[in-house]
Formats: sequence, C-alpha cells, structure tokens
Amino acid sequence: MNPWRQFPLVRMILPVFLGMATGIFFENDLKIPLTLPGMIFLCFGILVFFPKFIFPYSLRWITGILIFLLTALFSFRIMMMGKDTLKKDYFGNFQPIQRFCIGEVIEPVIRKQKSMKVIVQITFMKDRRKWVQAEGKALVYIGKSPHSQLLCYGDRLVMNTQFTMPEGSRNPGGFDNRRYLRLKGIYRQAYIKPDHWRLMSRGNRNPVFQMALSLRDKMLMILKGNGVKGREFAVASALLLGYVDEIDNDLMRDYSATGVIHILSVSGMHVGMIFLILEKLLAFLEKRKKGAYVKALMVIVFIWLYALITGLSPAVLRAAAMLSLVVVGKAMKRHPDILNILAASVIFLVVWQPSLLADLGFQLSYLAVVGIVLLYKPVYNLFVPDNGLLDKIWSIVAVSIAAQLVTLPLCLYYFHQFPNYFIFTNIIVIPVSNLIIYTGILALALGNIPWISLLVAKVLSLMVWFLNAFIHWMGSLPFSVTRGIVITFPESLVLYMILITGAVFISGKKKKWLFVSISLMILLSGSFLKERFVQASKSVFTVYDVRGTGLYDFMAGGKSILVGGIQALKDPFFHETLVKYRWNTKVSGLFEFQHPLPYSCERSFHCDGFYKKGNYIGFRGKRIAIIEKSVPEKVIRKMAVDYLIISGSPKVKLRDLMKHFSPGLVILDASNPSWKVKAWMMEAHGLGIRCYSVSVSGAFREEF
Repeated sequence: MNPWRQFPLVRMILPVFLGMATGIFFENDLKIPLTLPGMIFLCFGILVFFPKFIFPYSLRWITGILIFLLTALFSFRIMMMGKDTLKKDYFGNFQPIQRFCIGEVIEPVIRKQKSMKVIVQITFMKDRRKWVQAEGKALVYIGKSPHSQLLCYGDRLVMNTQFTMPEGSRNPGGFDNRRYLRLKGIYRQAYIKPDHWRLMSRGNRNPVFQMALSLRDKMLMILKGNGVKGREFAVASALLLGYVDEIDNDLMRDYSATGVIHILSVSGMHVGMIFLILEKLLAFLEKRKKGAYVKALMVIVFIWLYALITGLSPAVLRAAAMLSLVVVGKAMKRHPDILNILAASVIFLVVWQPSLLADLGFQLSYLAVVGIVLLYKPVYNLFVPDNGLLDKIWSIVAVSIAAQLVTLPLCLYYFHQFPNYFIFTNIIVIPVSNLIIYTGILALALGNIPWISLLVAKVLSLMVWFLNAFIHWMGSLPFSVTRGIVITFPESLVLYMILITGAVFISGKKKKWLFVSISLMILLSGSFLKERFVQASKSVFTVYDVRGTGLYDFMAGGKSILVGGIQALKDPFFHETLVKYRWNTKVSGLFEFQHPLPYSCERSFHCDGFYKKGNYIGFRGKRIAIIEKSVPEKVIRKMAVDYLIISGSPKVKLRDLMKHFSPGLVILDASNPSWKVKAWMMEAHGLGIRCYSVSVSGAFREEF
C-alpha cells in the first residue's frame, strides 16, 4: 500500500509551491496558451470517466502527472493575477514625474525618527489635468509633522509626489531593499514633504481590522499605564501583541545570536495558548445541545481576532488556520491527520495571500511545526527519563532539537550562523516566555484595576528583565555562535535531502537510504570545496559606497587589503554588510591602511600580488592611481592605468588629468559632493571617457 495515499493534501503542496514560486521569480507574464490547460483537463477527464478503455491500471500514474500539471498551472496563474505590475491600470506605468495621486493607507502606520512610514493602495492618478483610475501598492514616507503623526489605518490621502523604484543593495553583501519589497508586491516608493499631502477621509478600510488595531493600541496603553517601560515594554509588547517597533538593534542582536529570535514575534505557541485557555473557559458549552458548534464558532472568532490584533504575522496566520481546521474537525467529531491539516492551512494561506510563500517567517514557522510533528517522538524516545522534572526538561530539549534540525538549512542560507548553545538557552527561555505570556494576558485582562494590575505588571517587568539579561549573558559567552556558514540555495536543498534520507534510514533501517544519504554528503562536500577553490582563485577590486568616504578593498587568495577611510567600520550597518561580503567571498585575512593615505611617503607595501607606493597601487596585474588633491606634478610621461580614482573632492578637471593619465575607467568614489560628481560625469561624456560614479550607481566591483 502506498503510504502517501493517506496524505492527499500533502501531495498537493509540491505543485502549488512550484507554480507559485515560478510566478514569484518571473517579472513578466508567461503567455501560456489557453489550449494547454484545456488539453490537460480534457485528458484528465477522459482518464477519470473512461479509465478502463484508455489505460491499464499499471499506467494510473499518468493521472497523477496530469493533476500535478493542472495544479501547478493554476497556482502560477493565481500568482500572476495578483501582481500589480501586470495590471492594465498599474500606476507605475505613468511617467515618473511629480504628480497628484490618491491612495488609502492599507497597513498600520509605522513611526520613524523623521517620517511616518505607510503602505498605500493607489486608486487615482492625475494625468494632464484629468483624474484617471489606477491601482497598485506603494511604500510612502511622509515627513513628520503634527498632522502626519495622526495618520492611521484606513485614511485616504491626496499626495503630490514622484514615485521611484526602490533602491537595491548599495554595497555587495548589503540588504537588498528592492528585492524585499518586490516579494511583498511593492515596486514603487516615494517621499512626501509635510506640506505636500492632505487628508481626504478617515476609516475607509476593513472595520474589523480597524477595530483590532484600536484594541491593540488600548492594550499597549494598559502596559505603559502600569509602569512597563524600556526594554521590558519592547519585549512584552512583541511577545503579547506582535508590536516590534520598540525593539532596538542590540536587543535584536542578542536574541538572534542565541537562536531565540522567534519568540520576539507572536507565533503559533502564543495562539496555541489562547486556544487552550478558550478550550477550558468554554468547556461548559459541550454539555448543551449544539453547544459544540457554538463553542467552535466562538473559539475560531477569538483566535482570528487575536491574529488581527497581533498584525497577522505569517506564524500567527499558520497557527490560526491550523487551529481553525482542528476546531471544525473536533466539532464534527473528525480527527484528521496533523500533516493534512498543515497542508490544508498552507494551501489556503498561499492562495489567499500568495506573497506569503516568499516570507521567511512563514517558511520557518511551517518547517518548525513539521519538524516537531515528524521528529519529536523519535528524538524523545532516544532517552526516556524516570524523574518528572527531568522528563519536562528533556521534552523541551527534544522539541528544540526537532525544530532546529528541520529549520537548520534555511537558517544557514538566510543568516549564515548557528547558535551553539540553543539547547541550553531554550531550556530556560521556553518556560520563562510561557510564564510571561500568561502573566501578560492576566495584566491585560485586569486593565487598570488599582494595586492588582500594578502588581501583576511589576511581576511581568521582572520576568522580562530576567529573560533579556539571561539571553544577553548566553550571547556573550565564548563560542556562543558560529558565524560565516555560507551555503547556496541548491546546497540548502541538498542538505534537506540529507536530513530526509537520514531520517528514513534511521526509521526503516534500509541500507539503500544510508547509501543515498552518504552520496549526498559527498556531493555537498564537493560543492563546498569547489566553491572555496573558485573564490580563492579570484581577484576582486571593490570601491565601497560609504557616504563621505573613499574606501577600497583588494581581495585575493582568502585575504583582503582594505585601503582608505576605515573609520567607516565603526558604522554597525556597514560593518555587518562588509562581514557578510567577506563570508560570501571566503575571506579571512585582513590588512588595513588608515585614511588619508600616506601619499607623501616613499615607503612601499607588498603583500601577495598587492603593491602600493604613494598614490599608486598595483594589484594582480591592474594599475590604479588615486587623485585626492590636485594633478600630480612629478609625472614625466603619460601613464596608462586601469582605474583612475578621484577622491576627496579635489579641484581638478578631467581634461587636465588626461594630460597625465590614460585610464581605462575613471571612478568617482563616495567622498565627492554630488554637484562635483555631476559636473565630472558631464565632462567625461563630452570627452568620451568611461566614468563610474559610486554615489550614483552604488559600489564598484570587478573580478579578474
């Protein structure tokens, strides 16, 4: 008997994911002839209604292939239908000039330091003195003012602005904001000055969502009113209500390094607790006629209300959808398999909101649950303690190991690090966070009742303080995290195949699966060795985009020589970008030269294909000259260089430099002011010289 027959919905996931993933990565719609799905559907119908006359039973797999193809095609069409850029009235098709438009705020407003960040749904654009219908989402930053601080979900605005494409990564290894927004279905952004917008009306969106946001704001005020503040308020509001705006970078770094960053977002665990509380409170309804259905309806309503209040994060959506199916099945006295419930919920959610498929939280949430469902019992059965307390601790450890194993390849792919002490951290963090959630729910339920609410809030603050202190201590221990583990997406898939084949071998003890698993390990090791060899044989020259600074990187053979304004490394954001770039290029060794460069010095420096003397650099056969002050005087004849870098806003003209240099490319680094860059670019165009501006086009990078 085929073991997969009892999991029909699980088998549907692969074609759904395949079709939607294809739609995510295709910018333009594929012109699939309507006859193709029609022919597949016709063949499927013939096989279903006339199976004996067409194919024997041994060829029944053909029906499965046809179902697979149909599901993938329909999933692809669903994804493409949801893309704003393919719609006829997409506002991004208008010429990118300053113009009036009307839009509605469709997500909660985020308060930044100097602006208000909103997601708007554009409905009208003004084109040649006439309002025309338009559609599409945009990210808009509105300058901070007394009026903009009153903006909220559902407001309709008239704006005078120019929409632009979001910027990608300005430096290699940096955060690609354009890709991030594209995966969320946002392809345009704008900044609006405080006096370039007006409020048209309020409360135009979903009243249920609006009510949920209002409830969340009231609950946040309850916490603040009872003296929960600072980092304690930041973590408590994130744990209880999904409000993460108060969490600072240092706190986020501590939670990330210890492998427990997932608790800072409201997840399935939180929804599960709400579910258990409701189950006990409403248990009396089961004794009445039709009470089971009334109870099921009330539980589902409260679960989704909580999901709305906490911002409908992917993990909450997953838990709410799953528990809703469980509640319905229980009311109907059905007990479906948990894997089928998981599959049904994931298919429902990605069809309802296709962009979830590319959301990291959504991916990790489902994978963690799959890991716990499939691996918890095998891991737990490895050691069955007699002591009750030890049994509870081992249960937490088994859950942590099961979830960590299944999410490991994806975490390595995205974060390039592994928390070495995650088992010990989770032993404390899981029960403490559970206590915080229960205490927090009690604090919110009590509201502002004198004395009692203050006492509960004080206990809540102390528990959150302990949690923060413990996580910071664990993160500061030696070897708490292994960083720089870089794997590609195909390598992460191979790692998943190793885990699957290894688990099948352990459960079935069949040698062929052990052979497959070992073969995959050899394949993965070969991929790592090949990648390291390729990176070691490359020479890379990079001019970074760091505002006001000229910073140059010479990488070869696993070493890096950083020349220029190394004070830029004090910027945490750029430092993180540089570290990721070094991980990707397998660089470990580092030499640094402080800025300004000692051009007046006659001493030279040699290191593995790198030579520097004064303002001239030789690197693996490439010649580089850097101009910082004026045209060099001690040049006897015209010098041919591969790169001529202009840095520090010198008072020079390109025509004068060309009397001394014959460059393959002129590079204007990020230390030059924009007005000078513009003038040099125009002069280069007139002289027919190749010119690259880092401040305009981002970091310059070339391999040779």
